[in-house]
Amino acid sequence: MIMNSPFTETPPLPHLSKREKYWLRLHLSYNSDWVYPGSSEKIKSVESIVEDLADNWNRYYMSSHIRTWKEAYFLPNNELSWISADNDRQLIWLLNELNIAIPNIIVRDPPPSRFLQVQILLQPPDPATIPSERRYHSVIATIDAWAIRLDQKREVLDKMRQYWDQCQITWSQIKWLNKRDISQLNWAIEYINKSMLWKQHDLLFSCRHSSDPKEKYTYILGFLDHLYRLGKDSQELFTIKMRKTWSQKKYRESEKAKKQVYFSLSDEARRHLEQLEKARKQSKNRIIEDLLSQAVKSKPFE
Repeated sequence: MIMNSPFTETPPLPHLSKREKYWLRLHLSYNSDWVYPGSSEKIKSVESIVEDLADNWNRYYMSSHIRTWKEAYFLPNNELSWISADNDRQLIWLLNELNIAIPNIIVRDPPPSRFLQVQILLQPPDPATIPSERRYHSVIATIDAWAIRLDQKREVLDKMRQYWDQCQITWSQIKWLNKRDISQLNWAIEYINKSMLWKQHDLLFSCRHSSDPKEKYTYILGFLDHLYRLGKDSQELFTIKMRKTWSQKKYRESEKAKKQVYFSLSDEARRHLEQLEKARKQSKNRIIEDLLSQAVKSKPFE
């Protein structure tokens, strides 16, 4: 790398947008010695990346590299506006889609000659390593670091946008999930993680989630959305089976909480109970419990 001459005036540090900083941080994660050996270790945060590297940064080379990369690989902001910073569900889906697509898309043209000495993004970061507050910027940075022609990148992202509109599990299918019920959310995650779908279909899905119920809930929705890859029927079937398994679990738990009581009934009382069972379409146990409850409410004990 050509160093600044001591006889020339040092130009000021470049002002980078947040988008450029996140791209640069990702770029340096694959090219740690691009600025100077061990440069990545000097970075304290994405926000201070320019100042952290300032002492050994060739400003002319740096500005030229960023400008050329942006011209070659940055899509205009308006073409990325469908990606929402507030929609964690969408961001998790996109991170997983990019993680699958980028290594498998055949690049039509080689990168510009000036980029031949840098490592091009081949495998994006694992979504499970990205905290929620960085998801949006990580999605955009991954797209920006993807070194494929803009027309090809535009084509791939247009398809992803169409898939996103189609793949989301509907509210009617997941309304049984209580986003505030931590025990249910933990059960659902365990159910998903133990599912044989992973092995049967070589399913790839990754997401970081904390003890926060909101994060757990988003993880579950993200996985169910991701099942679109297996087809709508398989996605729906898995969701139905998951809901039924939860219902059975709750029923078994409620049955365990009941104590058996033995008593004798006259033939007439048994006939009446059978008539009520048919009329109400309820179990005998439920009918007796309801009758006892009504009796106590209508004439409370003194």
